[in-house]
Amino acid sequence: MFLARLLGALDTSGVAYCVVGGLAVNLHGIPRTTYDVDLVVARNAANLARTEALLRGLGLTPRIPVKLADFADAAHCETMHAERNLIAVTFTNASNPLEEVDVLVCPPIDPDALVARSTLRQAGTLQVHVVALEDLLSMKRAAGREQDLRDVEYLERLRK
Repeated sequence: MFLARLLGALDTSGVAYCVVGGLAVNLHGIPRTTYDVDLVVARNAANLARTEALLRGLGLTPRIPVKLADFADAAHCETMHAERNLIAVTFTNASNPLEEVDVLVCPPIDPDALVARSTLRQAGTLQVHVVALEDLLSMKRAAGREQDLRDVEYLERLRK
């Protein structure tokens, strides 16, 4: 199973990351269907390069011709966001499009802060770094899509 392989690789890789998006909603206790995995990784060149190597090692390639390590430069990130509306770099398996990982290179909250505040959650036998609940709520509100706002509603109930 792809998710187990990905989370297992992250668990042992030394990548500074946290899971965000629909999978994070699940790991916080709200059942939600999603097929892709959204990640935020610490924004330094070595960590970004390690992330790209890990994803390529799982048979995933980026949909656009970029190197994750280039996003260590905040100015590059801002330019890509402003000129191309780039928020995430999607890595996918050409032979199985359901194996997809979005690396948020320009998240609405500082990626290093998101990773630093993440919490460890148990997923089977694995330890998974998951975005903190307050940060997840902020990210979902910032996205503002219908599904994200529903996630906020359910996560707020969980918090109570």
